[in-house]
Amino acid sequence: MKFNAAAVLAAALLCLAACNRPSTHFTVSGVVTDTLSRVPGSMVYLIGPDGPIDSTAVKKNSFTFKGEIDKTKQLVVMLHFPGRDKYDDRFLTSFVPDVERIRIHLDYPATVTGSPITDAIGKYREDTMNLYYEHETDIGSLTMNGDTRAADSIYQAQLAKIDELSRETYLANTDNALGRQAITQLFNDLDAPELEELLSKGADFIRNDEALLALLKVKQNAWATSAGSPFVEIVGTTADGSPTALSDFAGKGNYVLADFWASWCGPCMMAMPALRELRDRYKDKGLVVVGINVWEQKPEDGPSCAKREGMDWDIIFTSGNEVTEAYGIEGIPTLILFSPDGKVADRLLGEDGLDEMLAKYLE
Repeated sequence: MKFNAAAVLAAALLCLAACNRPSTHFTVSGVVTDTLSRVPGSMVYLIGPDGPIDSTAVKKNSFTFKGEIDKTKQLVVMLHFPGRDKYDDRFLTSFVPDVERIRIHLDYPATVTGSPITDAIGKYREDTMNLYYEHETDIGSLTMNGDTRAADSIYQAQLAKIDELSRETYLANTDNALGRQAITQLFNDLDAPELEELLSKGADFIRNDEALLALLKVKQNAWATSAGSPFVEIVGTTADGSPTALSDFAGKGNYVLADFWASWCGPCMMAMPALRELRDRYKDKGLVVVGINVWEQKPEDGPSCAKREGMDWDIIFTSGNEVTEAYGIEGIPTLILFSPDGKVADRLLGEDGLDEMLAKYLE
């Protein structure tokens, strides 16, 4: 028998290339605890960012999932059994499908082995939590003793360490799910320009991530309404339904303190006595307080609460999210001080520091 040497060589090279080519698919081999695996109707679900991807029954304490390797995504494996509460966060875990073979022990707590990026995400989370609670005892003691300024100084130093860790982690992992996790953490503390610069260094899946872009929009709006910016109009109604707007108060020659609040917001209600006391202290120096009611479940909740709490200042009752989106408000109470010319002078999330802020401008 004669052989074509060139053909044989080509076939050998093709085989060698195929044998050395990395696989593009992963296999998850999972194990469930004996007791749970015997519950009739037990199922395991594979869930992606957009919802369920696959499901399988537990057979002989085991389950298997297959899919395409993708180091940019985090997937969730969850055990469901009859009677399970939908808020039960046991017997589930997340992983990054970054290698061919991954093992999951779906116990409580669940464990994942074989995935380097999943391991790195776990270590990053652990390091972040260790930094967050590093001086918890000291902060608690200082707060109990009334030294909130020193407690806040330590807390801010902890946040700075977390930001440094997150920045380093992100810049070293801009092409995978760990990088996305790290930059999400940075959205808590950085302003829009810094976040825009960091996002520009990310891979396409990070730069085009809809959730990150939505968060960025909030930050951009907050930046656009930071100190020195002209006020953005707010329109709404009074308690009796008459039209009113922020322009009825801001830019009229007085300092205007806008308090963004909701009836269901405990911290908002707790801040009311201090707000009333500060209003009374500074009203003769030109301070005008205007409440901005937001995020109510029912239109009548805001006016009812204002009457019950004795809010004897002007209030603009709003609906929808346009107002809070325009000012990049992520939580309430948010307090924004407008200068006599209608520009933003300062802003706070929460009442801490409000006394000092008003004294800075009105004393």
